[in-house]
Amino acid sequence: MRQFIRVVKTPLTLLALTALVAFGGFWGYKNATAEIPPRPAEPCVMTDVGGVLTPKYVTVRTLNAGLNGGLAKRASTTLRSRGFFILKVNNSDQRMAQTVVVGNSKDDPEVKLVAGFFKNAKRVGDGRVDHVVDVLLGDDFAGYQENPKTKIAVKGDVCLPALPSSQTSAPASPTPSPTNS
Repeated sequence: MRQFIRVVKTPLTLLALTALVAFGGFWGYKNATAEIPPRPAEPCVMTDVGGVLTPKYVTVRTLNAGLNGGLAKRASTTLRSRGFFILKVNNSDQRMAQTVVVGNSKDDPEVKLVAGFFKNAKRVGDGRVDHVVDVLLGDDFAGYQENPKTKIAVKGDVCLPALPSSQTSAPASPTPSPTNS
């Protein structure tokens, strides 16, 4: 009986170790080739805007949702000239006919402010936590309002994306560069 256990123990141990190495290799390969999950959105920051929300506090992504090339770039240039912080200019995966402004809620002040710059813009809320406003520009883009509101009165703090440090505190005057003397 002891002889039988000795003869069987070594091959069984080798089979168990081989199975363990094969499972480890499969698991490692599967995880090494898996798609990297997207980074979660940064939650918004309660910001005191002094009772008036202006474009300088609003972060916008302009996305071309139609077949009219360059529309998102032109819209981002217009919004940037009005004081909005443009986070991204790109094409959208969705196709839209009209202009759609998407934010946390269709009644949020930042969504109302951005939508007020476009003619016939539809406001949509999707519950996003970062409060970045997306402008989806479709093929039936109607243009810009002639005299859009540039500020909206708000009560208390507003939940807005944190602006990059380069946007929030720029030096008042250029600093001299050091010279070698």
